[in-house]
Amino acid sequence: MNISNLLSKLDCDYAEVRTEEKEATSISLSNDEIDASTGPSYGISVRILKNGSWGFSSSNRPGDLPSLLKSAERLASLSKGKIKVAECKKRSARVSLKTSLPHIEEKIDLVKEAARHAEGKYIHNRSCRLFDSLVKKEFYNSEGTEILQDSFHVYFSCTATAKDGTAQQRGQETSASGSGYKEIKFTETAKDAARKAEALLIAIPAKKGVFTVVLDPEMTGVLSHEAVGHACEADAVIDRESILRGKIGKRIGNNFVTIYDDPTAKNFGTYKFDDEGVEAKKTVLVERGILRGYINSRSTAKELGHTPNGHARAEDFESAPVVRMSNTYFMPGKASKEDVMDIRDGIYLKGMKGGSVDIFSGGFMFAAELAYEIKNGEIGKMIRDTGISGNILETLHNIELVGKDFGTSPGFCGKAGQHAPVSDGGPHIRVKKVRIG
Repeated sequence: MNISNLLSKLDCDYAEVRTEEKEATSISLSNDEIDASTGPSYGISVRILKNGSWGFSSSNRPGDLPSLLKSAERLASLSKGKIKVAECKKRSARVSLKTSLPHIEEKIDLVKEAARHAEGKYIHNRSCRLFDSLVKKEFYNSEGTEILQDSFHVYFSCTATAKDGTAQQRGQETSASGSGYKEIKFTETAKDAARKAEALLIAIPAKKGVFTVVLDPEMTGVLSHEAVGHACEADAVIDRESILRGKIGKRIGNNFVTIYDDPTAKNFGTYKFDDEGVEAKKTVLVERGILRGYINSRSTAKELGHTPNGHARAEDFESAPVVRMSNTYFMPGKASKEDVMDIRDGIYLKGMKGGSVDIFSGGFMFAAELAYEIKNGEIGKMIRDTGISGNILETLHNIELVGKDFGTSPGFCGKAGQHAPVSDGGPHIRVKKVRIG
């Protein structure tokens, strides 16, 4: 069956078909108890644009394409809208991936062996989780585009709980890859989780007040992703939910601030084509403090008069693509870590434990996994239960120094009920007038 030819004959403005074959494994270990599952899945979905409205249908049966086309067209015809898609040139591409996967028994052994290293005098319990998926996607649309694309993701996390009397603390560490198992640091991840948990037992309580702070690469990445990246998603801009609406070409931070999103970077959020068949492109969001662009889908690009940049992503065949980030980074500067740390009295924040952002008002709150006092440029006592809060635009103007180092962290970003693999990162940065506590 020539799917593209079939779609071109439909009575609609635009149509697309996505198929997905997935082989996934999930392994969980808690106090030496293993729970493992593995298996294949298949799905197909249709999305049709007619009379300015989308219709979407999906199924896990390959033979359902004719009925899915009818269903999606009927749903699109129920109402009239104003949706249009930006033009994209016809593409034909095959993105293959060669990766060697361990058998399920080997994966279980890797998790068990890693868990043995999450140990220490005060470690009370430990848990590990391993997830991987090998996905083969096919994309066809009514414009003649045909994309066959493979992707692979593996994610390992370890959590250790330390207990001393009534005091209890948790340490968590992750390792992930968008290419293969060779990059996963099983033993190191487990050891770091245990070390972190035990160290937090003797950490002092957080101080409250306004300080000059240093963010490590993980916290810098969180600021880039949560506080800036989500505000640069074009659907939020169109829906008047973003503080960055109407600010392209305007200054939103000082000259130290350059932030970009790059699906082509070899990390956990990498892909060659998005789920609308658009070739992925590095997109500069902020350049030397000036807002330069948004990440978009074909429909949001059309509405804003922009060029599609390959940021429409769907969690799976059952989900319609939405505007999403991929690998979001704060560009390094020229300062050494020692120079960034050269503070008389400040706080050094490391790792991310949770937080929230209101992209409409620009307010944010991030909880650091751990922190340290900085006294005369030297790292002092460890601090626990530390968080920062502020406003996106004020914070971007208050960045004082940007390090030349660079680090990234993997994760899953949630939006519209979907989760997508992403990474974020950057250098150590120094920010003044940050509220702690």
